[in-house]
Amino acid sequence: MIRVLHGEDEYSRSEALAKIRESAGPAEVRDPNTTVFEGQGIKLNDVIGAAQVVPFMADRRVIVVHGVLGRMQKRDKSLGNEWRDLTEAFGAVPATTELIFVEEVSLRDKGLAVKSVGPSARIQEYRPKRRGELETWIRDRFSHYGAQTTRDAVARLAWLSGSDTRLLDQEIKKLTLYAGDREVTQSDVELMVADAHETSIFAAVDAVLERRPAVAMKLLYSLLSGGSSVSTILSMLARQVRLLILTIELQQQGVQQEELGKRIGLTNRYALEKTMRQSTSFGTEHLANIMRRLLAADLAIKQGQVDERWAVEILVGELSAA
Repeated sequence: MIRVLHGEDEYSRSEALAKIRESAGPAEVRDPNTTVFEGQGIKLNDVIGAAQVVPFMADRRVIVVHGVLGRMQKRDKSLGNEWRDLTEAFGAVPATTELIFVEEVSLRDKGLAVKSVGPSARIQEYRPKRRGELETWIRDRFSHYGAQTTRDAVARLAWLSGSDTRLLDQEIKKLTLYAGDREVTQSDVELMVADAHETSIFAAVDAVLERRPAVAMKLLYSLLSGGSSVSTILSMLARQVRLLILTIELQQQGVQQEELGKRIGLTNRYALEKTMRQSTSFGTEHLANIMRRLLAADLAIKQGQVDERWAVEILVGELSAA
C-alpha cells in the first residue's frame, strides 16, 4: 500500500506516521522491518529494493520516504526522471509493504506529485487548523488525556498558543496535570500558558532581520493563521528596526550596555543583548530603508491600495532575502 502524508502541521503528520509504524508490531519486530530514506541522494532503485523485501518475523514492512514528492512538485531537476511514474515503479511491491511518502509542504491535489503515486494511494493532508477546527481539536485532546474543560478555557488556549499543535499538546498535558481531577478553567490557562503570539512575533522579526527567509515565511503564516493581525506584525517589525537604529547610534556615542538598555527601554537582558548582536549586521541606511518600506506598506494597506495579507507576505519575503 502507498500512503502520502503531507502538509505543514508537523505534529499531526508525525503522529499519524508514528501510529502507522506502531501498527507493524512491537519495537523489537517493528524496527528491523522499517527503512527510512531522507536527504537529497535518494535513489528510486534503493527504495524499490527495500519495498520488495519480505518482512522478517512480522506481518508488514514499513518504508518511509521523506521529501521526494515535494521536490517533484517544485520540478527539482536533480531528482531525475526516474521518479515520474511511481505507479509503474511500485506495481510489484508486496501487499505486506507499507510505502509512506512524507512531505512537510502541502501537495497540489491534481499536481504532478500526487498523480505520480496513482489513484489507489491513500493521501492525507495535515494543514494548519483554522480557529473552529483548532478548538475542536483542543477539546478532543483534553478528552484524550481524560480531562474536562470549559468552552472559555478552550477558546483562550487556542488564542494564546496559536495553531502549533505540538505546542498545544504540551500545554494541554501541563494543564491536565495542574488541574488534577477538576475541570480546566480559563483562569488555569491564563496562569499556566504563555502568549505564543508575542513569542512568535519576536521570532519572526528576528528571522527577517537575520535574513532567514524560509523561517520568516513559516512564522508569518503561523502568526496569520493563529489570528495575529497584519498591523500588529508590521508594528512589531517597525519597533525592532527603530530599536536597532537607536542601538547603533548610541553605541557610536560610546554608551555602555546597561545605560543603552535604559535609554531604548529594553530592561530584559536577553532581549537587549540580542538587539545589540543584531545591530552589528546592519548599517543605519539599510535599516532606514527597511523602515521606509514598512511605512509605505502600512500606508498602502490603510488606503486600500493593496490586499494586506499579500502586502505583508511580499514584504517579509523580500526583506528577509535581502
